[in-house]
Amino acid sequence: MKVNGSGGSFVEQVYHLTPAVAWELGLQVCREMEVDIEKQDDAGMLLNGSLVSEEKSFLFGKPQRKEIVFAVQALEEGCQVIVDIHKKRMEVYSLKPQNRETDRFVSLFEEKAQAYLERRICPQCRAALPKNAAFCPFCGAKL
Repeated sequence: MKVNGSGGSFVEQVYHLTPAVAWELGLQVCREMEVDIEKQDDAGMLLNGSLVSEEKSFLFGKPQRKEIVFAVQALEEGCQVIVDIHKKRMEVYSLKPQNRETDRFVSLFEEKAQAYLERRICPQCRAALPKNAAFCPFCGAKL
């Protein structure tokens, strides 16, 4: 489900990944998007923070900050990833689409999820491996 609303947008997607993997991939995306983390609950898989938006303020042309909530919830087969990015104050009316940051988050997340599904990760050195590898070419661990 995707919702583009007043001052922000909300995305809720289901992935066939373990919740722990989805959480780690989402944290990588947060680092890439330079999210300033305010609260991070690894056990509950919930993150609150803020990021600089591409939008500029009306009067002074300064970059605006938006709040971000990122969460992962376990499902029977995989997990649900939730991303809510919005301005601190909701707007009654906006001429600009408010989903640019959530679209970027989802795009980066899906790129990382696809790379994860196409490769295996070495349990010893955590390197990304080709799908059919029997041994890790980096550390020699048997897979």
